[in-house]
Amino acid sequence: MKNMEELRQEKEKTYRLVLFIGELLLKNGGETFRVERLCSEICASKGFKHLNLFITPTCIMIGDDRADGITFIKQIKERTINLEKVSQTNQVAIDVIKNSEIPFVEIIKKLKLIEQVEIYSPFVKLIGAGIGSGSFVLVFNSTFLEAFLVVLVSMISLWLYKKVIEMVSIPIFGTVIATFLISTAGFFLTKYNIIENSNLVIIGSILPFLPGMAITKSISDLVSGDFISGSARATEAFLTALSIGIGVGIGMKIWLKIGGVF
Repeated sequence: MKNMEELRQEKEKTYRLVLFIGELLLKNGGETFRVERLCSEICASKGFKHLNLFITPTCIMIGDDRADGITFIKQIKERTINLEKVSQTNQVAIDVIKNSEIPFVEIIKKLKLIEQVEIYSPFVKLIGAGIGSGSFVLVFNSTFLEAFLVVLVSMISLWLYKKVIEMVSIPIFGTVIATFLISTAGFFLTKYNIIENSNLVIIGSILPFLPGMAITKSISDLVSGDFISGSARATEAFLTALSIGIGVGIGMKIWLKIGGVF
């Protein structure tokens, strides 16, 4: 039989573990209701069933209503989409639920390895995004030249986006700058008769910036009853779409001001 001090230490370890797992899932695109379910099941497998969780896309709060009053809070400052890391973290969580005797140090070691390892290099990600954008415009009967230019423009704009984020840490500002570059590139390519129409180049190149995943997750959270998380993701999606429109619109306005035509 564990004494009170041992029980408290065990609870602290469990809560820290749950906090780490929840952080990895949210940082890499995990859905809020799934994170909450996994965290609850892990604590229950360790014998701590009086758990209270408050999870949003930017924050995890975990505690209980017991006398010791242990509470942990973690702010999620960076978010991306990495479903491979979500899958690996989810598997570690399932292993913990199935076997509560796995040493704490071993679990943390696995999670830190998942956190640190980059599955794809930044260059490979740029190549993948470029090929995806170029393939998209081919569906609309574009020429291979237009598709190739979409690949180049989307890769350059994504690289610029990453650099802006590194400097100012404001994703919306980075999106405005990148989409401004996309619209300007499309107009210049049209002006010098490299392509006939800038529409496909612009539409294809903004594809990696579209908030499709944010919209999907917001609907999923709202349907699951997580109204705060769902509303937050929906707002994020709206602001992203708005920033794309602003970036392209500024490019169009400047192009017209200097005498350009569509």
